[in-house]
Amino acid sequence: MALTGVGMVLAIAGCAPGPGPAAGSGIASVTSPPPSAPSSSRPGPSPSGQTTDRPVAASVIPLGKNNGVEARLPINAYFAAPGMEIRFDASNSVGAIDTYEWDYDGDGAYDATTSGPVVRHTYTGEFDGAMVLRVSNIVGAAHILRTPVHVSAKPHFHPLAPPTNVQVQVLSTINGISEIKVSWESNDPGTDSWAIAINGMPVGRIEKSARSATVTDVERKEDVLVQVFGITAGMEVGDRSGATLPASK
Repeated sequence: MALTGVGMVLAIAGCAPGPGPAAGSGIASVTSPPPSAPSSSRPGPSPSGQTTDRPVAASVIPLGKNNGVEARLPINAYFAAPGMEIRFDASNSVGAIDTYEWDYDGDGAYDATTSGPVVRHTYTGEFDGAMVLRVSNIVGAAHILRTPVHVSAKPHFHPLAPPTNVQVQVLSTINGISEIKVSWESNDPGTDSWAIAINGMPVGRIEKSARSATVTDVERKEDVLVQVFGITAGMEVGDRSGATLPASK
C-alpha cells in the first residue's frame, strides 16, 4: 500500500485493529510529492562561488556527500507495533548502487547487507530511534540516510481535537485493490503533523499543512477502516476521526 500526502513521502505498515492481522494487512508504501520549492530555495552560487546543494526534505537526513549515489526512502517516519513486519524500500535511491546496508536500530553496526533495495524487518519489542541506510557503488562512493522508527504498543495520547469532515473517495479499483483519496479539515494549532491509520494502525506522518492523502493498493476483501489524527511535536497523538470503506464487490 502506498500513501501520498502533501510535502512528504513515507512507507507504512498496515495492520488490523486488535492483536491479530486483518485481510489486507501487511506493509504499505506511503508517498507524497514535495511542493514546488520557491525560486529563492533553488540551487545557486554561494558566497565562495560554489554551487549550493538543493535543500534537503524533512524526510531525508543525509550524513555526508553522495558522491554520485544517494539513499532515499519514501518516508519521514515508520510506525509499527512490536511484532509487526516493516518493509523498507529504497528503490528510489539514486545512482549505480551496488550495495545496500541496513542498521535497523541505529547503533552504528549494520545488521544486513543486500544487493537489492528492499528488506523486511520485525522489531520484537518497543523501539524509538532510527534506521540507518547506507548505499554505495562499485568504486566505494557512499551515502547515508537516517530515518525515524517508532515501535510502540501504547502510544502517548494528547487531547488534540479530531479532524472533521473526513472523507474517503475511491479513485480506482482493479481486482479488489483500490486507490483511495482521504481528505479532512482541522484548525487545531497543537497539531504538528498528521497521520493516516488503516484498520486501526498508524501508518505514517504527513506534514501539518496537508489536508488530503492518496493511498494505493488498498485490499478490500473486507471493510477497511480509514482514520486521520493529529500528532504533536512531542510525538503525542490526538483523537481519531474517520470512515469505513466498504468491501469491494
